[in-house]
Amino acid sequence: KSGESIISAGIKQLVNTFKKVRHLKTVFLFLLAYWFYIDGVDTIIRMAVDYGLSLGFESNDLIVALLIVQFVGFPAALAFGKLGEKWSVRKSIFLAIAIYMAVTVWGTMMTQKTEFYILAIVIGLVQGGIQALSRSYYSRLIPQSQAAEYYGFYNMLGKFAVIIGPALMGVVGLAVKRSLMPPSPTPEQVIAVGQLASRWSIASILILFILGAILFYFVDEEKGKEQAALLAE
Repeated sequence: KSGESIISAGIKQLVNTFKKVRHLKTVFLFLLAYWFYIDGVDTIIRMAVDYGLSLGFESNDLIVALLIVQFVGFPAALAFGKLGEKWSVRKSIFLAIAIYMAVTVWGTMMTQKTEFYILAIVIGLVQGGIQALSRSYYSRLIPQSQAAEYYGFYNMLGKFAVIIGPALMGVVGLAVKRSLMPPSPTPEQVIAVGQLASRWSIASILILFILGAILFYFVDEEKGKEQAALLAE
């Protein structure tokens, strides 16, 4: 009847869903794993331009790289979906996480804009795939009769994903600068230390992928299906 009542009803529904999720250990563990690794995925995309600029790349080159990700992403997501059907969704998610870890390591060492383009293509190949596969995997763990409620919570969690990554990059970059910057640095030293700090900051994103992969490893899909079936009844 009013905007206020709609908002309050939404908050109550969110709290109730969280209480349910908290008691469903399999769903809770998957959402925690998802929150970590999808934070790493989104951080790489959103911080790519700033990172490229800090390494001295031109902004036009970085825009082209982002466009490459978008053009490659859609068909690649469909291909990853097929891979999930033939190979299993779980293994495909692990593959996507491994590729992102490799991209992160490579990103810390790249020096040429050509490498940036190659990384953009690789990211485009897995970005849509890991999102679609995660959503598909989640559908197996929740009661289908309450799917809208659980997907609402899942989508809200995704919106709050890009929090840890940028903060982690900022803290690591600042710590490296403070520890390596000489008392009276020359302009060349400022640039060199700044670039090194940027490389260390992007390397810190590996922590998110590692934590996400470890937590996802302990997600018991069969147990989750059993819990979902009981709730559906």
